[in-house]
Amino acid sequence: MKKTLGQKFREYRLKRGMTQEELAEKLLSKKSTISEYENNKIDIKISILREIAKVLGTPLSHFLSEEYDDIDDEVMQMAMALNQIKSKELRKAAVKQVMILAEME
Repeated sequence: MKKTLGQKFREYRLKRGMTQEELAEKLLSKKSTISEYENNKIDIKISILREIAKVLGTPLSHFLSEEYDDIDDEVMQMAMALNQIKSKELRKAAVKQVMILAEME
Protein backbone atom coordinates (compact mmCIF):
# COMPACT_ATOMS: atom_id res chain seq x y z
CA MET A 1 0.00 0.00 0.00
CA LYS A 2 1.27 3.45 -0.91
CA LYS A 3 2.28 5.52 2.10
CA THR A 4 1.56 9.22 2.33
CA LEU A 5 4.37 11.67 2.90
CA GLY A 6 3.13 12.20 6.45
CA GLN A 7 3.16 8.44 7.13
CA LYS A 8 6.73 8.18 5.85
CA PHE A 9 7.71 11.18 7.95
CA ARG A 10 6.27 9.58 11.12
CA GLU A 11 7.82 6.19 10.31
CA TYR A 12 11.34 7.59 9.90
CA ARG A 13 10.96 9.74 13.03
CA LEU A 14 9.91 6.72 15.09
CA LYS A 15 12.71 4.57 13.65
CA ARG A 16 15.15 7.18 14.95
CA GLY A 17 13.48 7.04 18.37
CA MET A 18 12.48 10.70 18.29
CA THR A 19 9.34 12.25 19.73
CA GLN A 20 7.45 14.97 17.91
CA GLU A 21 8.69 17.40 20.55
CA GLU A 22 12.35 16.46 19.98
CA LEU A 23 12.02 16.79 16.22
CA ALA A 24 10.18 20.10 16.54
CA GLU A 25 13.00 21.41 18.75
CA LYS A 26 15.67 20.41 16.22
CA LEU A 27 13.68 22.04 13.41
CA LEU A 28 12.93 25.15 15.47
CA SER A 29 9.25 24.39 15.02
CA LYS A 30 6.22 23.48 17.14
CA LYS A 31 5.05 20.00 18.07
CA SER A 32 1.63 20.85 16.59
CA THR A 33 3.26 21.59 13.23
CA ILE A 34 5.04 18.22 13.27
CA SER A 35 1.72 16.54 14.06
CA GLU A 36 0.02 18.37 11.19
CA TYR A 37 2.78 17.24 8.79
CA GLU A 38 2.45 13.63 9.92
CA ASN A 39 -1.34 13.68 9.64
CA ASN A 40 -1.22 15.30 6.19
CA LYS A 41 -3.09 18.36 7.46
CA ILE A 42 -0.59 20.77 5.91
CA ASP A 43 1.80 20.38 3.01
CA ILE A 44 5.51 20.23 3.71
CA LYS A 45 7.61 22.68 1.73
CA ILE A 46 10.58 21.07 0.01
CA SER A 47 13.01 23.24 2.00
CA ILE A 48 11.48 21.95 5.26
CA LEU A 49 11.48 18.38 3.94
CA ARG A 50 15.21 18.69 3.25
CA GLU A 51 15.79 19.77 6.86
CA ILE A 52 13.62 16.92 8.17
CA ALA A 53 15.54 14.40 6.07
CA LYS A 54 18.83 15.81 7.36
CA VAL A 55 17.74 15.66 11.01
CA LEU A 56 16.38 12.13 10.61
CA GLY A 57 19.46 10.96 8.69
CA THR A 58 17.31 9.81 5.79
CA PRO A 59 17.93 10.63 2.14
CA LEU A 60 15.37 13.06 0.76
CA SER A 61 14.59 10.59 -2.02
CA HIS A 62 13.13 8.16 0.53
CA PHE A 63 10.35 10.62 1.27
CA LEU A 64 9.60 11.33 -2.37
CA SER A 65 9.72 7.89 -3.96
CA GLU A 66 7.36 4.95 -3.61
CA GLU A 67 10.16 2.49 -4.32
CA TYR A 68 11.50 2.83 -0.76
CA ASP A 69 8.20 2.03 0.97
CA ASP A 70 9.06 -1.63 1.53
CA ILE A 71 12.81 -1.40 2.18
CA ASP A 72 13.83 -3.04 5.42
CA ASP A 73 15.29 -0.67 8.02
CA GLU A 74 18.58 -2.60 8.20
CA VAL A 75 19.02 -2.30 4.44
CA MET A 76 18.36 1.44 4.63
CA GLN A 77 20.87 1.79 7.48
CA MET A 78 23.48 -0.11 5.48
CA ALA A 79 22.96 2.11 2.45
CA MET A 80 23.30 5.23 4.58
CA ALA A 81 26.45 3.86 6.24
CA LEU A 82 28.00 3.01 2.87
CA ASN A 83 27.16 6.50 1.67
CA GLN A 84 29.19 7.94 4.57
CA ILE A 85 32.39 6.23 3.40
CA LYS A 86 34.40 8.97 1.72
CA SER A 87 36.89 6.76 -0.10
CA LYS A 88 35.51 5.26 -3.31
CA GLU A 89 37.90 2.32 -2.98
CA LEU A 90 36.78 1.54 0.56
CA ARG A 91 33.12 1.89 -0.43
CA LYS A 92 33.62 -0.52 -3.35
CA ALA A 93 35.35 -2.99 -1.02
CA ALA A 94 32.49 -2.75 1.47
CA VAL A 95 29.90 -3.35 -1.26
CA LYS A 96 31.92 -6.32 -2.49
CA GLN A 97 31.94 -7.78 1.03
CA VAL A 98 28.17 -7.39 1.32
CA MET A 99 27.71 -9.11 -2.04
CA ILE A 100 29.90 -12.00 -0.89
CA LEU A 101 27.82 -12.33 2.27
CA ALA A 102 24.61 -12.26 0.23
CA GLU A 103 25.86 -15.19 -1.85
CA MET A 104 26.51 -17.22 1.31
CA GLU A 105 22.84 -17.47 2.20
